[in-house]
Amino acid sequence: MNRILASATDQNGDRPEAFTLIELLVVIAIIAILAAMLLPALARAKDQAQKTTCTNNQKQLAAAFHMYGTDNKDVMAWPNWDNGQDEELPGGWLYTLPNIGWGDAIPDPFKLPEGYGKQSAWKTGLWFNYMPNPNAYLCPVDIQSETYAKEPTSDTAGPGGRQDKLSSYVMDGVVCNFSDPSGEVGTTFKITDAWTSMCYLLWEPDENTLGPYNPGCFEFNDGANFPDAPPAGGEGIGPLHGKNGGNILALDGHVDYMTTNVFSRTASQLGSGPGGKGLLWWSPALEDGGWSLKY
Repeated sequence: MNRILASATDQNGDRPEAFTLIELLVVIAIIAILAAMLLPALARAKDQAQKTTCTNNQKQLAAAFHMYGTDNKDVMAWPNWDNGQDEELPGGWLYTLPNIGWGDAIPDPFKLPEGYGKQSAWKTGLWFNYMPNPNAYLCPVDIQSETYAKEPTSDTAGPGGRQDKLSSYVMDGVVCNFSDPSGEVGTTFKITDAWTSMCYLLWEPDENTLGPYNPGCFEFNDGANFPDAPPAGGEGIGPLHGKNGGNILALDGHVDYMTTNVFSRTASQLGSGPGGKGLLWWSPALEDGGWSLKY
């Protein structure tokens, strides 16, 4: 015990002096520098994890897309274009109208009638039987956005929450030839009708392509969209991952990370397919894949 006490004192029998204020400030400064170096790396790791989750989500949806096609002679599900639903259609890829308990409105998973489970909102969709996981339809970055969380006030530009909370992804309207179901009933193409399996099917749209909240929640107004971008249109791919772009799913099941600039160029230029069809504008029924709609 005496040895221990002796070691805790100096030769004069006094206890050693404490750290000076300058020494403490130096230590704090070093810790702050290390934290500043570490935080960006942690943020990048979080972004990469969210991007990986989103990629896996789209791969799961790709599996549902192909399983549905296999069971339906390669015919693709209705893309829910313009909230469309006709009594002769089997339903849409994301939801089916009318919905028991919701009437003629897109089901809101957070406002279900009493007695309904949360998954009931997705169960009306044709893909859900093949991918019964609601989380697969939602990008982890998107669901933290202001427009997803807020109450819906409009499906147009503005800070109000969106009507469609079922999916962070929209389907290319070429699947139904950009046609309302009130026209030619049940017009959806086969997977094999596309000029290449590399054509794109689903992507994360951008609610702020033309500025804050412009075009706004309208990008998620139903479950499908034009594959358009400025200057020809207000659509685009959302910069949800890496702040430069988002994920996009192709017909063959692979997922690409596409920047907003590449999406814009792909949407605005003639492609290398027959008649100038591209990877976004690939409608088999329209000349130049859909360019007549744009111009």
